[in-house]
Amino acid sequence: MSADLNIIGPGAVAIGKRTVIAPDVQFIFHKPSKIVIGDYCVIGSGTKFVCNGGDVNIGDWTSIHDRSLVLSTVGVDIGEHCWFGQHCILDGSGGLTIGRGVRVGMYSQIWSHVAAGEQIEGCTLIGERPVTIEDDVWLVGSCIVASGVTLGKRLVALIASNITKSWSENTVLAGSPAMPKPNLSFYRPITQQEKWEKLSTWLDEIAKANNLQMQKTQFGIVLSSSKWQGVEHIGFAVDENAADQLAQAFPDSSVCNLENKTYSKKLSNIEALVLKSLAGNKARFYQAK
Repeated sequence: MSADLNIIGPGAVAIGKRTVIAPDVQFIFHKPSKIVIGDYCVIGSGTKFVCNGGDVNIGDWTSIHDRSLVLSTVGVDIGEHCWFGQHCILDGSGGLTIGRGVRVGMYSQIWSHVAAGEQIEGCTLIGERPVTIEDDVWLVGSCIVASGVTLGKRLVALIASNITKSWSENTVLAGSPAMPKPNLSFYRPITQQEKWEKLSTWLDEIAKANNLQMQKTQFGIVLSSSKWQGVEHIGFAVDENAADQLAQAFPDSSVCNLENKTYSKKLSNIEALVLKSLAGNKARFYQAK
């Protein structure tokens, strides 16, 4: 697919299957490097990648929406199921690592470098420090993350947060500079049984909306369809043992394991349909390693 991409300079771009790249996306290389974009990804119109020797790796199911900018000198690594709104800046000048399921609202900026006045005049505001954003962090929108910052899992930064220091997991931040809101929490404990009941309800809704057959077996739930070439299946199991049993019963099927949130990727039409229907804000499944 690289021949159809707008590539400028001494770099290479590898695009996964079922990934959509807008025709005006630019891949600009000032030094040799590589950009790898996984399966099921979306890169929006006007987005620009500028690489100065650092590679960029983007995991499956990740979307970077219109007019965003990705800079890479040390490198940028983005996990599966991430979502970046329009006009975001992702700066890997000092190194940027983003985990799985991270959501970043539009007009947000994540910086791993700072440079201002002349060093010859004594300016000390200059440097490159890596940024790490762990799994399931949510930057609501118009947020700024400074260089050298680490944000722990499931941290939520409310709109227009200016994050200048590292914070631990499950923190809710707001303000400029961003500070914790100790009385706020956006997660509640949920049992495995509750998860399975929610998932079952959603699968039933997806099956009805898309004319899929839904079968409940002793090992889990299987959705099937013959609307594509041949019959395709996708199965859902509550734990690893049940997932193994489903995989044996339906060897060509994608199988999703609720216990560890993984799935066996088959790149089938039904996999694309069902997992995309779940992935927004219901349940995200990650490729089994």
